[in-house]
Amino acid sequence: MTFRQFAFNNVKRNSRQYLSYFFSCMFSVAVFFIYAVIMFHPEIENYDFRSAVESGITAVEVIIFCFSFLFVLYSTGAFIKSRKKEYGILMTLGISKGQLNRLLILENSIIGLVSIFAGMLVGTLFANLFIMGFSNLLGLESSLGFQISWKAFLLTFVGYFIMFELNSLIVVWTLRINSIVSLFQGARAPKKTPKFSWIFAIIGFGLVIAAYYLAWTADMMNIGLRMMPILGLIIPGTYLLFTQFSVLFIHLLKKNKGLYFKKTNLLTVSELGYKLKDHARLLFFVTILSAVAFTASGVLYGVFESAETEASAYMPQDVSFLSKGEENIEKMDDEVSKFTNRLDQENVDYQSLTIDPVQAKTMVDESEAWVDMISYSDYKSLVELNGEEVTEDLADNEIIVMLAHAELTLSYRVEDELTLESENHQETLQAKVIPSIVNRNYHTNHTVVVSDQVYDDFAAVAEPNELYRYVDITMEDWVANAELTERATETMDREVVSGIDSKANFYLMLKNSLSYALFFGLFISVLFFLAAGSILYFKIYQDLDKDVRQYQALYRIGLTIGEMKKIATQQVAYLFFIPFILAVIHAGFAFKALQNMLESSILLPSVTLISAYLLVYAIYFFFIRGLYISKIKQVM
Repeated sequence: MTFRQFAFNNVKRNSRQYLSYFFSCMFSVAVFFIYAVIMFHPEIENYDFRSAVESGITAVEVIIFCFSFLFVLYSTGAFIKSRKKEYGILMTLGISKGQLNRLLILENSIIGLVSIFAGMLVGTLFANLFIMGFSNLLGLESSLGFQISWKAFLLTFVGYFIMFELNSLIVVWTLRINSIVSLFQGARAPKKTPKFSWIFAIIGFGLVIAAYYLAWTADMMNIGLRMMPILGLIIPGTYLLFTQFSVLFIHLLKKNKGLYFKKTNLLTVSELGYKLKDHARLLFFVTILSAVAFTASGVLYGVFESAETEASAYMPQDVSFLSKGEENIEKMDDEVSKFTNRLDQENVDYQSLTIDPVQAKTMVDESEAWVDMISYSDYKSLVELNGEEVTEDLADNEIIVMLAHAELTLSYRVEDELTLESENHQETLQAKVIPSIVNRNYHTNHTVVVSDQVYDDFAAVAEPNELYRYVDITMEDWVANAELTERATETMDREVVSGIDSKANFYLMLKNSLSYALFFGLFISVLFFLAAGSILYFKIYQDLDKDVRQYQALYRIGLTIGEMKKIATQQVAYLFFIPFILAVIHAGFAFKALQNMLESSILLPSVTLISAYLLVYAIYFFFIRGLYISKIKQVM
């Protein structure tokens, strides 16, 4: 048997141990390769979005590669640690340090090459599906062709081969200082009774609660300022929860004698205390990794699904056109007819309303602001056009200030008494605030409603530059006609119609930008999530020899196979689902912060996404539990 055959047989005989590691590496390579296929697709050169796509994918590729490097480095180190006893035996039989290093490099190279080729094969099989999805995402009339550039193969192979080899050299360097005795000791280390600090445990719990409070009460105005403090609290807080509070919790469980001495709970709880303490840093890392995956994908998916509702909240009218000044108002009808003629050609039902606001200025949110005023009669017509009923009465000495959705969220302050002032007229009125029913004005900050008499007084003396014309159009099924609306408004003269706003434009902008983010970010989140599960698997497998000896001792003192399977299942489940549950709670408060800024509910999208992650995690858990228990049963 040659040295290469010896290395190959080592990998083959440890294939079960390397299985999760191999699939995680293969998935990483496949995702990297698919993005590279799209980045180097020859047909993208013909489109204007080429630079934006290349920039986005380049950033994603860097993130995937850097994360893969750290993941492979950790995983390789974990496997080396679990096999130190084997290497000690080889050195006792006469293998030199150089030959051992060569063996390690060969083994890791074999796994790396197989992962690279398998990943590129899987990527090739699914590349066409992703190309069609990406074409649909960009709204291309015809899908990009199924073409894979040789650059994608070269970049993936060279990049990941260098990464695997560099990781091998790093691991070999870390192993060089070990003596034969230390290698024989393997991953074993004498256990000490887990200790904790009441102070640090309480501080950790307090930090997490403080972070939760900041997230729960965040809004659009302060979320930017709170983001870094939340991270600064949640990360050290989570670390202290695992290193201190978890041991305290186990300590309190042991004091509950009725629970602690019930059936096999004594064994489960006692061993869990050691495992939580031994694996605290690992569980902390897995929790943060999973929380990032849940939060990133959940926020993107939640906003993506609520795009229609958010468009309706920020754009009350389906389509609106605005002109300023007498000269533009005279030309406006011809420009609006371009749009309505297109609707008539496509047999789209619609209703329209034309009103003539007048400009003035007043104080809103403690600063001087330009406003456009409409009469109470026009206001009622707008409300009725929207299929609603007027609920506000208005006296001659009153003014209604309409605040947009974002302004209401930010709690804009409006004085009880406002003075409206134009170039030739002035009125002081009693103010009240309602949600806006008109789209934003390109020229002024807010729209106000005054009585017909007050409006006539301002309009009668208004200067030509203080006159506006606002055309509101309500369409049948604006979502289905969103792209038609966008195309029809592109032909209008923007100098004449200075303000063109629609739910369709806002909706498509939100959908397109979030589609890019979802496409670029979702697979990174999945990669993080799968890596978190794989890291747990590596740690469990690394401790397997030690756990087997423990179960052998339990078997000799009389525990049945069924009882040991129950204990093993509980311990593996705790290690798997404690970080998962904590990550879900972390993400839940992040979703609450997002909900505070959105009009629509993101509960269903969030639950759907977390349920999908839970399903994958449960499959992963049962797979690893099966391997773990089968290994224990083999030595009974």
